Amino acid sequence: MAKRAVVTGWGKCVPPTTLTNADLERLCDTNDQWIIERTGIQSRRISHVEGTDLAELAAQRALACAGLQATDLDLIIVATCTPELLCPSVATMLQDRLGATEAAAFDLNAACSGFIYSTANVTGMIESGFAERVLVVGVEKLHVAMDYRDRATSILFGDGAGAVVYEATDSGAGVLSVDLGADGSKGGTMVVQAMGTRGDPYWGKQPEETRLHFEGQAVFKIAVQGIAASATRALERAGLDADEVDLVIPHQANARIIDSATRKLGIEPGRVFVNIENLGNTAAASIPIAIADAADAGRLEPGDMVVLTAFGGGITWGSVVMRWGDRVQPVGVHEGELEPTDATIWDLLESNLEFYAPLHADEPPVN
Repeated sequence: MAKRAVVTGWGKCVPPTTLTNADLERLCDTNDQWIIERTGIQSRRISHVEGTDLAELAAQRALACAGLQATDLDLIIVATCTPELLCPSVATMLQDRLGATEAAAFDLNAACSGFIYSTANVTGMIESGFAERVLVVGVEKLHVAMDYRDRATSILFGDGAGAVVYEATDSGAGVLSVDLGADGSKGGTMVVQAMGTRGDPYWGKQPEETRLHFEGQAVFKIAVQGIAASATRALERAGLDADEVDLVIPHQANARIIDSATRKLGIEPGRVFVNIENLGNTAAASIPIAIADAADAGRLEPGDMVVLTAFGGGITWGSVVMRWGDRVQPVGVHEGELEPTDATIWDLLESNLEFYAPLHADEPPVN
């Protein structure tokens, strides 16, 4: 039987500091009920460390879960649209920190679809025999690009990292099909011009060119149609119907998008995993974080038919259909934690709020 890529390890790292809807009420014209009704989000995390630090801890947890050493890896892929640096890549910095001396490494940017695109790469490399064990990390430090006085964007996004280990198997489990797509003509609906989150990310930049440009209504329509169509194609390629799916783990963009898209697929909420409430949209990190949460919550069983599906800036979209393998409990646990912080949410956002303040100089203060 041909080799397939199967998940054998998972891990996540979400920073400890929380930005609540009540906090956002102090910054822009919004309120808790308005945010929850439109997004399903109550809070999101803001990182006090670099994204590479989040990625490292998530990776260590995934490796421990899989019972592997870093030297066992053939490849590391990091999916991100907010890298600490453009060069060297986050993946190569992570390779060095982990001591993955036998692994190739590269970053991949397909925005919120990054984990799906990475999994597609892994699938091809494992099926071709190029790689046997691959670490995929999705990580974002999105708060750098948020103007927290703009309620259209600030309510949605958070920081975090998730990691998954894929290994080659001939057991019949693993990735069965992949669908990828893009429409660059609609790329203007989501734009981040500035790159590199290390140190002072605002130095020498203009606020109007740095903050996320986001056209919410247009994105909503494209996302619902794109996710449903992509997942349908992936299921067809796997020879499956929607009623054979045990669990859908979608990109955690917006609760209304998830609900609308999965209803189009004919899959009821009980077969959809959602964890957006206290994390927000973590872009490329959202699906691997959700995989870790779903596994830890006992929502995955050996042999389950699982659909991963995402939509992101670019515009990009993609879906993966996989048969879950035997691993539903971690082999081991990594005990490390992030360095502690005494910083409040206002300490962490101080430079951000100051940088974007000129864009709102003529507006009355919210509080």
